[in-house]
Amino acid sequence: MTWISSGVVLSRLALVLLVVAFAAPAAMAEQITVTDLAGRTVSVQLPAKRIVLAEARQLVSLSLIDRDVARRIVGTAGTRLFDPEARKAYEATFAGFAAAPKLDDDASNLSAEKTIAVEPDLVILSGNIGLDPRSQALADTLTAAGIPAIFIDFRADPYENTVPSVELLGKVLGKEAEARAFLDFYLEHRSRIVERVAGISDRPTVFMEMQANSREQCCMSPSRANLGRFIVEAGGINIGEAVVPGAFGPLSPEYLLAQDPDIYIGTGGRHLASSGGIVVGPGISEEEALSALKTVVARPIISELSAVHKGDAHGLWHNFHNSPLNIVALEVLATWFHPNVFADVDPRATVDEINRRFLPVPFEGAAWISLAKD
Repeated sequence: MTWISSGVVLSRLALVLLVVAFAAPAAMAEQITVTDLAGRTVSVQLPAKRIVLAEARQLVSLSLIDRDVARRIVGTAGTRLFDPEARKAYEATFAGFAAAPKLDDDASNLSAEKTIAVEPDLVILSGNIGLDPRSQALADTLTAAGIPAIFIDFRADPYENTVPSVELLGKVLGKEAEARAFLDFYLEHRSRIVERVAGISDRPTVFMEMQANSREQCCMSPSRANLGRFIVEAGGINIGEAVVPGAFGPLSPEYLLAQDPDIYIGTGGRHLASSGGIVVGPGISEEEALSALKTVVARPIISELSAVHKGDAHGLWHNFHNSPLNIVALEVLATWFHPNVFADVDPRATVDEINRRFLPVPFEGAAWISLAKD
């Protein structure tokens, strides 16, 4: 019989454990293939640990699925589009996100060179960067460099694309169960609105003035795209839908006054404070929001609308259209259009539940305001 010393056994055991330790990460790594919102097939190594956001404000969308995702962000672009109060709150909570390089101020000009330099293992493209030749070329360059890039969409067609975008994010973040939990919540709230609206025949006419402010000419309106679709699904008639080509465009003052819509809504955010516009959103007080709304509706043309005279004029956070938080906007619109039908719907309670169940940084502030509050 051959005896092996205990020292030799321990040495061999240590060697085995060392091999297992090095092999474990490789064994845990998983490559998946997904189809993004541009119809591209992309292979992603899981878990993605170094993420670049082409649009910094999408951190909120990702956080709905992974409360700790900010720790994975190694670079951002489009920082100016991120509401400053919300951005500061995330930076205060996540020091790594605060220190992540700001690659470009404008998401549409995201540099491939700067992006490659921070060595991401995933780039998420969205929003202003759009599905245009320039962004496609960026995605192709990143792919050639061995960096997967995916397109999500909460902007061009958020009503149709929120669900598949959240599903896609769940896959690439390795958080499919969390994505499903949020979507169950999202679809339950959406169904409550659209099922009731289906039985409503008397619908108010609505003018939504996009990015309403005092410096630019009245009256920019959505077509059926972006928030325009939400007007319809909430039980309103969007007066811009029949005449606006593309996603959005100006209505003539003559057309607007002739239509004299039942309800006026101006969208905006902190970025319009310097131009006398609608100021609503994260970190905004109701007093500031109401003051801004009064300034906007006092302008020529808008002040002549019956909706303003009777107090059925409102302000809505513009960035609702670029986030899964658009479910809150749908509820808000429904309560404005049909207050009796949706008397039991409380959008603030919906925000409270989102804060409690999904977001690491609470969404707080006057994201909508009504003239009738005065």
